[in-house]
Amino acid sequence: MIDACVRRAERNTKCLRCILQEHNLLTLSHNCLAGLSASSVELLPVPSIIDFERRMAALGKPPNHPMMSPKWHDMSPVDSFAIMFEVDGQEIGGVAARCLDLGEDALAKHWQETYSRMYTNGETSPVSGFSGAASREIRGRVVYLGELFLAEGWRKGVVDWRLVFHYLFALSYLKWRSDWIYGFVRQQDVMRGKASRYGFTRQYVGPQTWTKCVERRSSQEYLVAISRQDLFDAAAFYSASPEDLRSPAI
Repeated sequence: MIDACVRRAERNTKCLRCILQEHNLLTLSHNCLAGLSASSVELLPVPSIIDFERRMAALGKPPNHPMMSPKWHDMSPVDSFAIMFEVDGQEIGGVAARCLDLGEDALAKHWQETYSRMYTNGETSPVSGFSGAASREIRGRVVYLGELFLAEGWRKGVVDWRLVFHYLFALSYLKWRSDWIYGFVRQQDVMRGKASRYGFTRQYVGPQTWTKCVERRSSQEYLVAISRQDLFDAAAFYSASPEDLRSPAI
């Protein structure tokens, strides 16, 4: 009888903790959208990645990378989403996300297997020398954020990226219950502090070495990520202190 009561109390505590975590994430996403709207920036969902790629091409963006390309993957609203950025009704850019359930496989294994199909026609993988985070730590339900782009003339101070990315983090978790959310940031941008301003709590130098020359990919890319627990912590902090959410003027 005592054991049953203890188990019931533990379940109730866990449920309350989950409710609080989701409440914080909803509060965070609301505050992000409100902050963006105050500067006339709206985030609007796109029906499909195909439509997203077409609309982004009209803004001058190159085609999607293979890992987010509808030419390589049959992506549905179940496992992907895309967002367009608008200012006063004008589309100025966007971003996309895709969820993969890797199970017990590490992220590096996924890269090694898929990149050989996408970049070398099934021959030897073009990447090797994976970092510890990619080869041992990041696994489970992972969300890749990519294809971030702003049209010329809108790239300086128009969009508060901290608000955008924290909204994307919250949306990704609430949609997929993700274990990790990750992307790639150029080394020069990491050195300027962009990854931290976006809200990525993990930044890994040299996540993979490209042994073959591939357009728009480089061994100098940083793997940037945020774990489930890091996101919960950020949501709790910014829900209690929303004034700290906006990017500082630098």
